[in-house]
Amino acid sequence: MRAATRVAMFLSLGVALASQCAPASAAQAYEGFWASSKKDCRDDDSPNRMSIEGGNRLYWYETRCRASEITADGKLGWKMKLACEGEGEKFRSNPRISIAADGRLVMDNGPVGQAKRQTYVRCEIAKKR
Repeated sequence: MRAATRVAMFLSLGVALASQCAPASAAQAYEGFWASSKKDCRDDDSPNRMSIEGGNRLYWYETRCRASEITADGKLGWKMKLACEGEGEKFRSNPRISIAADGRLVMDNGPVGQAKRQTYVRCEIAKKR
């Protein structure tokens, strides 16, 4: 086998392996479990809990959304478009989420809740043994 062919094969193998072993992108600051209060964090059935997973999937008690067109809006703020399903309905929402100085997540124009603004505390999830 010619040297040039061996080098090309080696390089293509290296690229293939690197793409399989590359670390996943870092989690966004807004990812995790959130609730309206620490008490709601401890209540697995609370309708006031939310989880944000994979950077673009948001889950509430009876509502789930997939985010698209996520754009930064300030240092710790993001705008996104949500396609949601809940209680047999499909709907859309265009919220802005941000992390406040005290660590709370603030969601303006969110898809759930009566108010135009929801505020959540981060829930500490106990590790299972």
